[in-house]
Amino acid sequence: MSENNGIKTRIVTCPSCGGKIEFPVGRNKTMCPFCGNDVVVDEPGWLGALDKFDLKLKDAQTALDNKEWKRARELFEDCSMINESDPRPWKGTVLARTKNLTAGTSDKTEPNFHCYLSRSGLGMNDPFVSDYKAFLERVSDNDAAKSADNAKLNAEYFQRVIEAKNESIAEIEGKITEIKNAPTTETAEKKYGGAKARLVFDTVFLVVAPLAVVGFIILAVVLLVNTIQGDPHIFGIIASVVAAVIFSFITKFVWKHYRGTIESFKRRRVAKLQEDHVNDERAKHNDELVDHKTGTISEYKDDIVSLNNAIEEMNKYIAIDRSARIAYFTKQHLDAAGIENTIVPDEAIVRLSKIEQDLRLYPGYQLVTKIQQ
Repeated sequence: MSENNGIKTRIVTCPSCGGKIEFPVGRNKTMCPFCGNDVVVDEPGWLGALDKFDLKLKDAQTALDNKEWKRARELFEDCSMINESDPRPWKGTVLARTKNLTAGTSDKTEPNFHCYLSRSGLGMNDPFVSDYKAFLERVSDNDAAKSADNAKLNAEYFQRVIEAKNESIAEIEGKITEIKNAPTTETAEKKYGGAKARLVFDTVFLVVAPLAVVGFIILAVVLLVNTIQGDPHIFGIIASVVAAVIFSFITKFVWKHYRGTIESFKRRRVAKLQEDHVNDERAKHNDELVDHKTGTISEYKDDIVSLNNAIEEMNKYIAIDRSARIAYFTKQHLDAAGIENTIVPDEAIVRLSKIEQDLRLYPGYQLVTKIQQ
């Protein structure tokens, strides 16, 4: 088996003249180029699956004529798998997928048409080429309109995202302010200060009070001696004795509760140290939280710059002349189909091509495009 211009062939001997004939695979009958007699090969299994090729191709054409697009497509695709060198299944597949080249259909059939073109041998003189080219121009018109609409939707979508991010930034900045202005707890600090002052007071009192008691007693004795010697100080004696008694009772009371004062001071001190630790951890956590939120704001601002660039690219794309956009898509379709074209990518088309590539890099493009489709 060999290939001739992409068509698989087998060498068969003519039974009439003995000439060697290149017999196309997928056929069981041909004419001898030497003697003109018909040569038929009817050996069982000669064609294998190709025995059913013509019948299936006929069924596919019938389904196409009846506008049974799905069935026709499946049958033509089966035929192209049986004999991929025959151009007819490829042409039928194109017609079935485009519903006989209906305007507005954008099913990608360029690879199928390219297979047909390479196997038909008719080249650009094939009438089907001009019909398909006209179809691709209609498809390009629809693609251009849809692409422009997608760009507008993207620009609107990006603008909404920018507004949402600006609102988020304002909200995050408010939370940062709240975190920085949040007061630290001072309950343990105040209680510790009170316990410390009480301990100092009681300690000082317990040192001074006994001295005061002794002093009042001495004063009472002195006044009593003076009274005996004829210089009466009755009220002074009474006051000194009362003062000594009062200070004695107070000293006894303070001393009785002094140990509790010391224990209370220790507890308050431990509570203050614990709260200081909690405050330190809270302050550390708040600093980390502020740093994280500040970083988020920075990311949002970077995103806004990127989104503004995306909007600018979208607007550039929308501003491109419609005819240039159609020409760009037509050129893409024709190149994919292997059809020669006279469209020269001028400056606008080159610019369009770059923008078409760049704008797909921005977030949301695929999302909006998917929604449109």
